[in-house]
Amino acid sequence: MSDEPKVTKSIVPSKYSGRYKNGGEDALAVFIKEQCASVEGFNFEKFFELCDKNGIAAEKIDHYRKQVEEKRHGAEGRARMTLRNMLATVVRKNGKALALDGSEVAINLPKPALTGAAKKAAEATSNSDRANAA
Repeated sequence: MSDEPKVTKSIVPSKYSGRYKNGGEDALAVFIKEQCASVEGFNFEKFFELCDKNGIAAEKIDHYRKQVEEKRHGAEGRARMTLRNMLATVVRKNGKALALDGSEVAINLPKPALTGAAKKAAEATSNSDRANAA
């Protein structure tokens, strides 16, 4: 038996990996999974169509479609993550998403809490604003 630690190829730090199993737990992740499921698994063509229906820029979709088609290392994960985040912006703004059949689906997707450097920067700005107002 080897005492060497197991090496994984994931780019997701191990402390976060459990959060992303099974596509996440928020309403948008469930919606995407329902819309893009197929007998073979996740269907990227349906996903790209879903992104298009919801107003994601065609050049962004085509950029990730090309990477997925070329089977670039990590392309599927990058496409799902990046385009999902773009969809999240649309859903937060509109409170809904368009399904592949054209129907509107209400999705409540709260804005994520700031953490780390972004939180510190927001606090610094807030403190600066208060000091200038006084």
